Amino acid sequence: MWCVLYGKDGDEERMEQFVRGVLPGHSYSRCFHPLQHKMMRHGGEWRDVVFRLLPGYVFIETDDPKRVYQVLKNTPKQLLFSTDDAVSVLAGDDAALLENIMDQDGQIGISTVRVAGEEKDGRKQIEYLSGPLITVADRVTRVNLHRRIARVMTGLAGERKWINLDFCFEDDKVVGAKV
Repeated sequence: MWCVLYGKDGDEERMEQFVRGVLPGHSYSRCFHPLQHKMMRHGGEWRDVVFRLLPGYVFIETDDPKRVYQVLKNTPKQLLFSTDDAVSVLAGDDAALLENIMDQDGQIGISTVRVAGEEKDGRKQIEYLSGPLITVADRVTRVNLHRRIARVMTGLAGERKWINLDFCFEDDKVVGAKV
């Protein structure tokens, strides 16, 4: 399970350092802010560009979320938090979805796909070769081949929402650093 902290956009690294200083190392397995790799076309080239998935949020993976939650809630607010809603627990389908699409560093990478033919209705059939789309292929509701985006339906925070996961074709040349 995860505890989720909310602070100011841009303070994610500071919040992670704070958590590492306040919580004993055995009480959590990782602390990170989720990043998402996106495909962007610039200067005629596809680029792998990294964005914060949820600006201002820091995730703490733990087996004891109640204890972590209590330690963080009892921290003087002026040190890190500004409201009572700054700490919450993420569990169930929300946690499972994010766990399926994120790597160990909290990054959502770019999937690799190929067009595997056409279906009877004329739409192109997509085969997911690598990346997060493999694990959530059954949740894909829409694919934009031109923009290299697959829309995945989620139930985050108990609401029907979607998240766009980016992909490249197996023969695309992608420029960009792997963070």
